[in-house]
Amino acid sequence: MFETSTRAPMTPAEEYKYAKLAMEWYGWGSPIGLGILLVALAAAAVLVRIAVYGL
Repeated sequence: MFETSTRAPMTPAEEYKYAKLAMEWYGWGSPIGLGILLVALAAAAVLVRIAVYGL
């Protein structure tokens, strides 16, 4: 039913390469991370405005 993997373990260089690629896409410097950061900053600005001026 399920096949077992027959692939050899990755070398440290391969592990580093794929870890670096993952951090480039999912880290704070990625489009996803920057989008989340932008939304968080906008929400913080709205909350500060409400705290200072009220609704």
